[in-house]
Amino acid sequence: MSEEMLSIENLELRSARGPVLRGVSLTAAPGEALAVVGASGSGKTTLALSVLGHLRPGITLSGGTVRVGGHHTLPVPHPDLRGHTVAYLGQDAGATLTPYRRLSSTLRTALGSRDDRRAEALLHRVGLPASLVRHRPAELSGGQQQRAALAVALARDPRLLVLDEPTSALDPVAKEEIRAELGRVREAGVGLLWITHDLGSVEGLVDRVVVLDGGRIVENASASRVLTAPTSRAAAALVDAASPSDVRSPRRRDDAAPLLRVEGLTATRGHHHILDNLDLSLSPGRCLAVTGASGSGKTTLARCLAGLHPPAAGTVRLGGRPLPGRAQKRRLTDRAAVQLVPQSPAGTLHPLQTVHDALARPLRVLRGIRDTNEIDAEVERMLTSVHLPAEYARRLPGRLSGGQRQRVALARALAAGPRILLCDEMTSALDSVTQAAVLDLVRDLCEEQSLGVLVITHDPQVVRRVADDVTVLEDGRLHQLESTAADPV
Repeated sequence: MSEEMLSIENLELRSARGPVLRGVSLTAAPGEALAVVGASGSGKTTLALSVLGHLRPGITLSGGTVRVGGHHTLPVPHPDLRGHTVAYLGQDAGATLTPYRRLSSTLRTALGSRDDRRAEALLHRVGLPASLVRHRPAELSGGQQQRAALAVALARDPRLLVLDEPTSALDPVAKEEIRAELGRVREAGVGLLWITHDLGSVEGLVDRVVVLDGGRIVENASASRVLTAPTSRAAAALVDAASPSDVRSPRRRDDAAPLLRVEGLTATRGHHHILDNLDLSLSPGRCLAVTGASGSGKTTLARCLAGLHPPAAGTVRLGGRPLPGRAQKRRLTDRAAVQLVPQSPAGTLHPLQTVHDALARPLRVLRGIRDTNEIDAEVERMLTSVHLPAEYARRLPGRLSGGQRQRVALARALAAGPRILLCDEMTSALDSVTQAAVLDLVRDLCEEQSLGVLVITHDPQVVRRVADDVTVLEDGRLHQLESTAADPV
């Protein structure tokens, strides 16, 4: 066996717009754990995919090699690497799971075995109940999907596990469960290549941290050194932005009538109650954070408010007027007024539709803008507001990083001119610097345009930065409501 599990030598990748990775060289010994961090768009995911011999459309190899276990993945992938030698858990965990297949079928395929007991054992290994083998992906929360996708990646006991943001959609308890499982994976001699923007998630679990900036490695040192005394500006910015001391004080309480009022909301899936008789209200210029464990019903709540999951009972009122349970039955102005930024935008952005077209549609359909020049100007303004260059308007979603797609999803929601903004883990794929900028944007919109904002999150930093109030959802019920003037989590 090669002395190096992973060997990347002077890797150069390009797109039509220029270099994507520039002279990247990196090695890892068997069983070693590396974290690759950097701002959104710095090349982290592209580097991860290259380890599996995969290049996104439009990206070409202009120099260098990648070897895993002594075998090439670039320029020519070895046919027997995937699954046994190296496995991959992507940023969009839902894409790993076939929508219409039960988990039992997906896991049996990954295992190469029809033994359901082995499939159930895999789910138990990642902290999921064995009963979920009968479920399809749409019946799982985002965090449950992520853990199920990890089970698929572990099915054939790979020697190197490539992880792209494996804990980004998980609540703190589930995140610790996954960290514990990955710790056991390490103890078994499996190497980790961990792509993340969340420096805290890798603390105590990786040996080295590699910092990417503009497609180059600008820092490669022990995890403790990078986390406590970074030497590159890129690493320092990530560490500073993640600091809990950067918290903005809550706004004063507004006594205005609620924009949105929810009364007795109950939601089901089949015979199972997901939400049970919920009451809440959202006032203009206020931000309400909804927290809770993975699977507690947070995303279902947002989908009910947006008209994507019709409630079994209860009423949702906008400005005192009841809204139909289905978005298709709502008036055009009401559909524009309540906008959802989804947890996984990859599934809601058409792969063959440019960013410009994605943003232009709500401008035309929901705001009635017809002038081409006005639409172009608004698209540019929306991209600028979420800290994306105007030139990204010509890109397809496949040419964007996960964090960039999340910002496009936010821009698309803002393009509708909403009164209510529903944000479902919208910063989970963003690096700490970009996350801070986007959260500040949301807070500013809340203040300046008197939006009502509901933020679904498991991240205490998000709660502290933007929320006025926080409510905890557990087993489909609201258990706590308080001001964030006190420490909410």
